[in-house]
Amino acid sequence: MQNVDVVFTIDENYIQHFCVACTSLLENNQNIGRIFLVQDIDEDNNKLALVINYFKQKYNIEIEKLVLDSKILENFTITHHISKATYFRLLLSEILPKDIDKVLFLDSDIVIQGDLSDLIKLNFLRNDNVYAGYSDANENTSYSGNYEYYIFGVNHKSTKKDLERLRITGFEGNSYFNAGIMYINLKKWREENISKILIENATKYNEHLLWWDQDVLNITFDKEWGELDFKYNAFGLEMKDDIKNYIIIHYTGSSKPWHFRNKHPYKNLYWKYLKMTPFKRYIPEDLTVINVIKWMIPNNIKKFIKGYN
Repeated sequence: MQNVDVVFTIDENYIQHFCVACTSLLENNQNIGRIFLVQDIDEDNNKLALVINYFKQKYNIEIEKLVLDSKILENFTITHHISKATYFRLLLSEILPKDIDKVLFLDSDIVIQGDLSDLIKLNFLRNDNVYAGYSDANENTSYSGNYEYYIFGVNHKSTKKDLERLRITGFEGNSYFNAGIMYINLKKWREENISKILIENATKYNEHLLWWDQDVLNITFDKEWGELDFKYNAFGLEMKDDIKNYIIIHYTGSSKPWHFRNKHPYKNLYWKYLKMTPFKRYIPEDLTVINVIKWMIPNNIKKFIKGYN
């Protein structure tokens, strides 16, 4: 059975959520190789030490910590709920061990509900992959049968307007991928010194970035990435569907399932795996008397009050 190496990037605010995501990964997959954690967290952080020990004791997995100083990214655009840690993924080919040719990058605001075996069987050759659904973006591009993708990702389904804002950077594609889950061709990244190019683009186009490093990755890999099935990065879900349709559920946006007022249809899955971790007694910060009262008010009354005002 082929194993896959996995990498997460976090800051101190996401230790608990990394623990949940990684727990869901290990509960549903037996083919996990090495797990790396790229972080900029104080060595004396007791919460991180607790998590590292938890995975060692419960799953006999050593989480390999890789430290990256966020100061080298201090001039990059940061807005909303995002921290500098989101840019760590631009440097993965430099900070991960050189003997790793490919790696699965996972955001920490996810849960994994199924087997990743079909995903990790993919190679990066353009003509040999089931999910290389990128024909529209590459309709005017000619590659040989040995052409390798830099990356696999799920189409973000961006609108024409969303794509137009990147045209000033030279972006020409008709598709844009979500960077929360990526299967990365590290070997190709190293051969072409991609981390250097990514950092250069992050600096060069800094004032044009709306979605931070995700924009940088799409600018750099314009028309040169392979498309994964949506089930590997199910984001933007607004209502319950057949859960079997999704392998990885991604809680995008500023409202997260660990918030009391969050209304994600699969919020319960985060709490399912949270209960398996050392953080099972976690209480949401927004669990206040006022928010509980608001939650108890029937929707028809809320609509009436809103209309009255």
